[in-house]
Amino acid sequence: MQYVSLQGTISSTIKVISFAPYLVRFTLQTTTQNYNCLVAKDAFNLMYVAEQNARIAVFGRYNRKNQLIVDKYHVRNAVNG
Repeated sequence: MQYVSLQGTISSTIKVISFAPYLVRFTLQTTTQNYNCLVAKDAFNLMYVAEQNARIAVFGRYNRKNQLIVDKYHVRNAVNG
């Protein structure tokens, strides 16, 4: 299992893929390429604090479909309600 740590911006809207379990996806744009990211852990919080074009750092692993499964993330300049 290969873990990666990446930094970049959220280049798409954050979309809900599934409600049971709660699963969201977004596209992470780095300086070299784009990554399809899926978040299950703490996905509600990501929907609240992140928005399109936000800076984000992610740590996760790839699944069989070459999607990045995000285990941990940090949104820079998060939206605070």
